[in-house]
Order: sequence, then C-alpha cells, then structure tokens
Amino acid sequence: MNIFITGATDGIGKQTALELAQKGHVLFIHGKNSKRTSDTKNWIISKVPSAIIETFKADLSSLSEVKQMADEFLFLGKSIDVLINNAGVFEKHLAYSADGFERTFAINHLAHFYLTLLLLPLIKSQPSARIINVASSAQASTIDFENLNAEKGYNAYYAYELSKLCNVLFTFKLTKELSENSITVNALDPGVISTKILHSGWGIGGGSLHSGAATSVFLATSLEGGQSTGHYYENKQQYQASRAAYIKENQEKLWKISLEMSSLNLT
Repeated sequence: MNIFITGATDGIGKQTALELAQKGHVLFIHGKNSKRTSDTKNWIISKVPSAIIETFKADLSSLSEVKQMADEFLFLGKSIDVLINNAGVFEKHLAYSADGFERTFAINHLAHFYLTLLLLPLIKSQPSARIINVASSAQASTIDFENLNAEKGYNAYYAYELSKLCNVLFTFKLTKELSENSITVNALDPGVISTKILHSGWGIGGGSLHSGAATSVFLATSLEGGQSTGHYYENKQQYQASRAAYIKENQEKLWKISLEMSSLNLT
C-alpha cells in the first residue's frame, strides 16, 4: 500500500514509518525540515534496504505550505491507500501560526483537517482507503468555540487537550461525510510514550516507541482497520472517547469553523 505519514521524522511517527517499511509498504513521509526528512529516509533505508520512500516538507503552522505540499503530491500522480495524520505539538506558551491561529490548534487539528480534505479526491479514487488520526486519551471534556484561538486566555494543557478532542470530532464527522465511500476513518491514542511532547509537557517518561506506533500500524494494515470506521482506539481496541466527541452539534460546528478558517468551500 501507499502510505502518507505526517510528522514522520521523530518519535512515534518515525517508528510508525519504520515498521510500515518493514512490512513492505511504499512510504510518503512528511517533515518540517528537509534535512531531517532526508535523514529519516536514509535511516529507514539503512534498516530496510528495499524500502521505497519519498519525502515531503511543510511547516504545518502555515496553511499555504500545507496546500503546497498537497499540490506537490497530487502533481506526482501517485495514489494514497492510507493517510496517517500523526504530527503534533505541545506549546508551553501562547504562540500563533502564520495564519493567526493558536499554534497547538493550528498544527494538531487545522493543518490535518486541511490536508485531508485537499487529498480527499485522490483518496476517494481508491477502491478502498484508510484515514487515521493520531489523537490522545488527553481529550478535553468540553469544547468552547469562543476560545479556539485562546481568546479567553491560554493554558497549554487545555490547548493540547482541546486539539486532541478536535482530532476525534473531525474523525467522527468525516466518517459521516464519507458514509457512501469505501474509506475507513478512525482515531487513536498511542499511549503514554517517551516522546518530546511527553517530556516537554509533563516532564515524565513513558512506554517504548514501538508500543506507541502499534495502534497506528494496526489500523493501517489489519483487516479490521480496513473494515471498521468511525471509532476511537486504544491498544488496538475500540474504546470510548470523550463524551464531547459524540455530540453531533460539536462535530458539525467544528467542521463548519474549520472550513471557514481554511477557506475551503466544499459542496
């Protein structure tokens, strides 16, 4: 299968890319930095000499760079069987994206929303395909649509939890939008894993990168991942997401706002 992975130059994304290469899949890996993306490609090939990998660069805090990356991929004329929206950040202090949005929300949710919809016509062209959103068990219990841009003040932990709730809301809404297509859409929690985000935000260690990649690899390659849709997974099992993720009004409103923010006009 052809698999596109965002945030594949570090942590869980890098491990996911390695394990998918070991299974013989063709990889399209994204990173923010050209050298690190190239280094990651070379690192994977050093372990899997037969690996087929192409690299893509984009700063996910810039919607124009996301669009440029999507256009570059579409120009290649390649297919996508699996899109893994993996990239994520934890911002200790309030900062804004190139488009004026709070960075955690912009990178963790909006960039992936935008990228997915830009690539969707290509994904739909496949007889079957999979979209996988890497969320977290650290999901907000509510969503304040008047504070998506830190209008009421900034708390790093709430911003992160909000963005992860948005990942799941997007998953559930996109499932409904694609109900007539043979595309599965699922979200997952990778677990408490030793990554830069965990160290920066919580100052603790966690599980191995292998265990962190396990559910992404499972959903990308298993029979269940190709048949089950509209679910949230933990430890390769369907699990209950935050209650707020199941509220239809939240799903609809986030979808509408995200379309407006990314200036997408979909019919």
